[in-house]
Amino acid sequence: MEKLPIRIMIADDHAIFRDGLRRLLVSEKDFAVVAEASDGKEAVAKVHDLKPDVLLLDLAMPRVPGMEVLRELSRGDISVYTILLTAAIQPFEVTSALQLGARGVVLKASPPELLLKGIRSVSEGNYW
Repeated sequence: MEKLPIRIMIADDHAIFRDGLRRLLVSEKDFAVVAEASDGKEAVAKVHDLKPDVLLLDLAMPRVPGMEVLRELSRGDISVYTILLTAAIQPFEVTSALQLGARGVVLKASPPELLLKGIRSVSEGNYW
């Protein structure tokens, strides 16, 4: 029996970055990008509507920042594995993000293979 693809949502305010990331992800046969969001408010709404398996979340977003997105999602009954995909993060922010339910952190400067491994690992319930 074939496994269902991992349903992924990308939340980042940079359109070119989202486009490149989507292209990378859809080239993997076990991934499906089900949504994109350009700000935190849109991200929360789409997670509630579409219930993706994995949310790739930027910390620095307009309207509702990434940390607040995590806070809002942690209060709900939605189960989504969240990976912070960010340019920079402080150690205290990593701790806060994990306490709010994040499952991993990947820096945007990382090699693409690291992100792909992280998504697969987190979708199996691990931390990355």
